[in-house]
Amino acid sequence: MKNEYLKQLLKIELSYFSITLIKLIVIISIFFANNTILKTQWKECNNGLVGKTISCFLVDSNNTFTSTNEGGVFSTTNNGDYWIAKNNGLNRTLMGPSVSSLTINGNNMFAGTISDGIFLSTNKGDSWERKSNGLPYFVINGGFDTVFKYSINTILLDGINIFTGTYNGVYLSTNNGDNWIARNNGLPKFDSLKRDILSLASNGNNIYAGTRFGVYFSSDNGEIWIPKNNGMQNMAIFSLLIKGGNIYATACFNGIYISTNNGNEWNTIVRKDTCIDNFLIKDKYFFASGGFYISSDNGVNWIKHESGLPSIVVRPLIINGDYIFAGVNNYGIYRAKLSDLGITDVKETEQTSGIKIFPNPASNEFRLRFHTPTETTVQLSVFDLLGNCVLSQALLSTEGTNEKTINCEKLPQGYYYVKININEIVETIPMAIVK
Repeated sequence: MKNEYLKQLLKIELSYFSITLIKLIVIISIFFANNTILKTQWKECNNGLVGKTISCFLVDSNNTFTSTNEGGVFSTTNNGDYWIAKNNGLNRTLMGPSVSSLTINGNNMFAGTISDGIFLSTNKGDSWERKSNGLPYFVINGGFDTVFKYSINTILLDGINIFTGTYNGVYLSTNNGDNWIARNNGLPKFDSLKRDILSLASNGNNIYAGTRFGVYFSSDNGEIWIPKNNGMQNMAIFSLLIKGGNIYATACFNGIYISTNNGNEWNTIVRKDTCIDNFLIKDKYFFASGGFYISSDNGVNWIKHESGLPSIVVRPLIINGDYIFAGVNNYGIYRAKLSDLGITDVKETEQTSGIKIFPNPASNEFRLRFHTPTETTVQLSVFDLLGNCVLSQALLSTEGTNEKTINCEKLPQGYYYVKININEIVETIPMAIVK
């Protein structure tokens, strides 16, 4: 009787153990399944692309543009589910449409190439026209075509001024790319011939150039450049970004630097042995490529988010709506939902306004140049150093680039701040008045 009881008890214990083991297996399976889903943050989106070396990205409303070294320009309106080639007019030489940089202002989109000069599209890339007069070139094919000497690394649109950074300095166009003139006085030479310009950025009347030897600055449309390298001498600056009055610069294997005083001093915000290729700021979040990292505390701490990426060699980045896109070296484009990366509170992509005031210093009047994506009202306010509003105007603007003349003859000589509000995008520019 006792033995029979022990047998029944043992059966119950074994049955309980089996059920518990099954539950444990199910829980572990669910855990690993969910963990796999969470880890697969990035997904390939190369359908329609030609080439797997991604040069750059560009966002215009719901259009996301990209370029490859092998295939030219492509666009998508469905978050990268399919890409459409936008190369009509770009296939000019035997080198093919090797597009290295893209930028847009209103209806004008510019594409810089590796050896084919600069092209302009006024219809979102449906057709392109070469705009390279003044850029150095070689004649080829018996004089029927040209190969340009210097790769177009970056293009900056600043009102009617268009700056391009090449492997031999900065070039400026003031007539929509019809003519280009060199603007290299003061820029350092990489060797006896080259002045490598790797990045450009602007803030009001100030233009910043990232070179092989740090950051250089111009306040007169590139007539004269002066070094702004205190704290970061002799570093190759691959990207420049201006946000909220701060200037950020990335230097490969030297990390990310910040200046809070117009480039006069630089401080490190990321460890110096980190190779940062590209850098984005979206609301409170910092994004950095090299691998792929996110910081939510101004760069103090970084979290790696590389699951699903086929390589850690990540280069260009762009955000459009709910997605972030990454160009992965030799693997094309991968995308991730911001919410899958733990980001749920980012705002829509900001519009660039291209605000500029000139002349500065002013006397009896100054001109305000800016860009608006639609017809709107722009609020201009001028403050003295005590914070008193001494001049206020509401300016009606049309879609595209606008230029307004502001009468300031009643203002006494001194220093002022001009605050411009365009569709809740606010910029403040210092200005002097001399009599």
